[in-house]
Amino acid sequence: MDNDKRHLVTEIMTRYMGGQISRRHALRLVGALGLGGLAIPTLARTAAQAQDEGTPMAMATPALGPQADGTNLWKVQVGGMDMEAGIDMHGFFPKDVTVNAGDSIFWQFAPMGVPGFHTVTFLSGAEVPPLFVLDMVDGTPVASPEGPPRLLLNPAFAFPDGRTDYDGTGTANSGLDVLRTPEEPPYMLRFTAAGTYEYQCAVHGLVMKGSVTVQEAGSDLPTDVAGYEEMGQQEIAAILSEGLAARDAAKAATPVAADGTWDISAGAGGLSQARVMRFIPAEVTIKVGDTVRWTDRTVGEPHTVTFLGGTEPPEDTLVEPQQDGPPKLIQSYQTFLPAGEQTFDGTGYHNSGFLGLPPDIGGMFGLLGDSYELTFTTAGEYPYYCILHSSGPDDEYGMTGKVIVQA
Repeated sequence: MDNDKRHLVTEIMTRYMGGQISRRHALRLVGALGLGGLAIPTLARTAAQAQDEGTPMAMATPALGPQADGTNLWKVQVGGMDMEAGIDMHGFFPKDVTVNAGDSIFWQFAPMGVPGFHTVTFLSGAEVPPLFVLDMVDGTPVASPEGPPRLLLNPAFAFPDGRTDYDGTGTANSGLDVLRTPEEPPYMLRFTAAGTYEYQCAVHGLVMKGSVTVQEAGSDLPTDVAGYEEMGQQEIAAILSEGLAARDAAKAATPVAADGTWDISAGAGGLSQARVMRFIPAEVTIKVGDTVRWTDRTVGEPHTVTFLGGTEPPEDTLVEPQQDGPPKLIQSYQTFLPAGEQTFDGTGYHNSGFLGLPPDIGGMFGLLGDSYELTFTTAGEYPYYCILHSSGPDDEYGMTGKVIVQA
């Protein structure tokens, strides 16, 4: 491994071992470096060795405001997260900005140091690329060990297209922020033609949208960098307030039905920019023979309900390096599809599969439901988690829950 890759691994593993990113996120970042076949312990040793040797780490930060050539560099924050409340704010902050031709915008990913699963994608009226595509080689689908053709995260949005200027035509795409390494330059676009241009996150486009209005060069501007910063913070505060209200409303709901079926919300917030990434209630006490029903209540945001039952945590995304081009990001069917019986005695892997999938994805596999039910047959305490929004059932800040079953 060369020194450049080693110090990137150091940065990734430091963030992983410090709890800033999950194991899943760490593996994705490492996969983007073409090291997807290495295990976490090996990577940790590599990181420790690089630290002992004093390998430097760097993250570029652009200077905002007026530039030497008379243009301006503006900033838009991509997403936000209140870790304590578990509220993910899906938005661009500020949502709408006005700049002049020749100006550039810097989109700040991971504002809290934790990468998300977002893109900045200008489509110029084109169709939004699908989230998943079949893995095709020479026109033939590649079979998975489970039988169905392998499913890939679409490289059309997962990886940056390298474009640095935008004139309102074609597409411009940042790639997923979780795949960006600290050594990559900040994601910026220079706007070369007047007009109003809408953009979105390719993953969360139902709620995560923004616009850039480009005036002729030299026009008066409505505000400065500080003004947009204040505007963005006001928008964040409003969305956070909305999320807290949705969380509190879900907490106030009665979790038990008359027939012994207990209802738990898998997320909350509906079709809003405030995505409550929590199981509500996080803990429920039931009796042997009772059933728990989880319902995804964040529209357009898939969740899983996953009990390990003594098994090892599965990987959600499998990284397969390619000799030419970016790695393939293979969606694991072990997490994507349901697994286990409809009863649970505390042993064996039980998984809901992805709840709340849009029809274009879920329809391919018959996964169009928002709910999952499991009947508990043995007394005990059973932790569980959402594979997509937690690194495991013990993740302090992740989307986790517990079912306590009494005799």
